[in-house]
Amino acid sequence: MVDKIGKRRREWENEIKEVYERKLKFELPRYTNESGIPLKYVYDAGDTADIETEMPGQFPYTRGIRALGYQYMPWMVQMLHGYGTSEETRERTDFLLKEGMRGYRKTQPVVLIEVDPVTTVGLDPDDPEAFGAVGLGGPSISTLDDLHNLLKGHDLTNTRFAPNCRFSCLPMLALYVVYAEQQGYKPEALVGQSQNDALTRWLTTDIGGPSPQTQQKIRVELIKYTTQNIPKWNHTNLSGYHYGEMCASPAQQLGIVMAQAVELIGDCIKAGLEPEAFIPRFSSQVHIGMSLFEEIAKLRAWRRNWAKTIKDRFQCENPRALQYRMHVHTGGSSLTMEQPLNNIVRSTIQVLASVLGGTQSLHTCSYDEAIGLPSEDAVRTAIRTNQVILNETRIDCVSDPLGGSYYMESLTDKIEEQALKMMSEIEERGGFCQCVADGFLRDLLIKQVINWRTQIDNEEKIIVGLNDFRNDAETEIPSFSSDASKTADIAIMRVKEWKKSRDNAKVQDSLKGVENAMEAYNTPEKAGMLMPALIEAARAKSTLGEMMGAIYKATGGRIYGADYRGF
Repeated sequence: MVDKIGKRRREWENEIKEVYERKLKFELPRYTNESGIPLKYVYDAGDTADIETEMPGQFPYTRGIRALGYQYMPWMVQMLHGYGTSEETRERTDFLLKEGMRGYRKTQPVVLIEVDPVTTVGLDPDDPEAFGAVGLGGPSISTLDDLHNLLKGHDLTNTRFAPNCRFSCLPMLALYVVYAEQQGYKPEALVGQSQNDALTRWLTTDIGGPSPQTQQKIRVELIKYTTQNIPKWNHTNLSGYHYGEMCASPAQQLGIVMAQAVELIGDCIKAGLEPEAFIPRFSSQVHIGMSLFEEIAKLRAWRRNWAKTIKDRFQCENPRALQYRMHVHTGGSSLTMEQPLNNIVRSTIQVLASVLGGTQSLHTCSYDEAIGLPSEDAVRTAIRTNQVILNETRIDCVSDPLGGSYYMESLTDKIEEQALKMMSEIEERGGFCQCVADGFLRDLLIKQVINWRTQIDNEEKIIVGLNDFRNDAETEIPSFSSDASKTADIAIMRVKEWKKSRDNAKVQDSLKGVENAMEAYNTPEKAGMLMPALIEAARAKSTLGEMMGAIYKATGGRIYGADYRGF
């Protein structure tokens, strides 16, 4: 068999040489993918000679984490959304649910909220530093009333609440626990998700947040609290998305996230948690770009790498700890303002890659997101993209349909190999947190962005409508907007009224408790004291900004990634 394959390849290679190079004088191109992996013109059985037979639902889960995939349960359609006031965001939530946004079951509502930059960094709308940013790209969430405006009428035992709030995840969870308590729900009945990946956001943006060591302690605190009190809560969303948006290659995204995960798991073990008690509740936010087959291979390699790493390093045997659940976010950085309807094609390709790669959940970018907030028409089209692919292509009939492809299997191996190199380099440099703190990862990402921009400017990378195939006339797309000034006025008025309506002496006592707990929490082993203090502060009607302010006061204030070097 091997001799037969070799003979046919030699015959093919000879034809390339004799016909194309010598006779046609064709200069053979050289291809590499986004991860820098050289690509052959064709793949054969010789490229997959070492591939072991594997079925979906079997370790190491390259082909999927369940024996049956979309045949049993289609992917979730989860649309990240938010703008203006909490009431306006609730209107958009209801619109999306009506159009088909859902959880694993058709009857499970999803409330996947993007908050404004003010809430992200942990400020209240009336803070002078919040000026100009209140309600931009999401609502400002400061009080229990703001949560009520978002969630009233929802059965919290059947609603996946997932606020995307970066640095303020822990105070937000404290508010949610107290809000649920007031509605008659116990913590153990709640379902949802915290982003709990502030270090990634701090590294890839520059809006300022707690120091890296503080962020890591907050992450461990949230994991310990939810593991012990909210067992159905997905405590940490390991985000490769932001690395993809900063032009990290697919292999780099995987390597960086895995290095981060290993270090975080190690700190949680130091905090007294058993690996198999908390590892199953990790989830992810994976970036999908335009390199179709490479992105599919990345998802397959990601599952395999996770399963092997968790089993080998932490001796986990529970399949739920080894099965990596993925939420995919199509690439915002691939969208263009020019000829924006082309973005529908781009998002469709990325949804297709995500599904062929076996994702559990999807957010699909809207065609007008490079221009501004998504309109109802655009976000409906994004949902319909998923519905057409699911219902009209029969893509759900076969699990891992590209499994066994010479190209796909070889590419999966190569992506995993490159990712392991990235992971090893980070660990050799002292680990993820050290590489965040000393600037190594930020410098790497900046180089990736510059390289991407240079390729576009030199037309080495063609973006249709941007640097080639341009139109003289611009496509008119109606813009969607909200009244930012009115939104800010409403939010400021509400938080001021909230602060007048409470026992402020009790509030100050509770905030002092948060500050003291944060000061005492100086090692992972002391995790477990901060969240109870935050819950007491929320019960005293402290705002999210005040709770985050107490954390900042105890840890040195907001730090900006571009200026920071070293612990």
